[in-house]
Amino acid sequence: MRVKLRNLRTRSSFFEIRPRTAILLILLVIFLISLTIYITSNLHKAGRIFFFPDYQSGKIIGEARRIPRIPFDRERNMEIFVKELLLGPMSMSFAPVFSTGNKLEKILYRNKIVYLDLNFMTLLPDKKAVQDFRDSILLLEKNIKFNFPHVRELVITVLGQKPEFDLTNIFLE
Repeated sequence: MRVKLRNLRTRSSFFEIRPRTAILLILLVIFLISLTIYITSNLHKAGRIFFFPDYQSGKIIGEARRIPRIPFDRERNMEIFVKELLLGPMSMSFAPVFSTGNKLEKILYRNKIVYLDLNFMTLLPDKKAVQDFRDSILLLEKNIKFNFPHVRELVITVLGQKPEFDLTNIFLE
């Protein structure tokens, strides 16, 4: 005796997944992982504008970069910014602010005043320089005041000594 089961349907289980559903779930998981990586990698970066002189025209031109950012630590963020600025521009058509080999010795941020101390390489003349020492100091001031508007005053020293010229109330255009 044979029994024919033509119209007998089995119930699909909740845990049975069709191929189309499996592909959609895999794509969703990949999207969520990539979104998480994107958010966490950009969470500790800040967009900053670095100003450098142009080799051809001598005009001051901005260069946008994303650099590391430490939440709630203004002094450390300024230190990262100044060190990145002293490394020079990314574009080959821009000149560095100071001569090569220049380094930040110390930085201190207190009561909206930034104290920067640069090393002796700042004083050495550079044949490739588009601007002189005074303009370099003014450009450093412009960079810091533009990117950190909470800074009220900037005191720049070289080897612990203040430069001979007055830097107050002079702005570059």
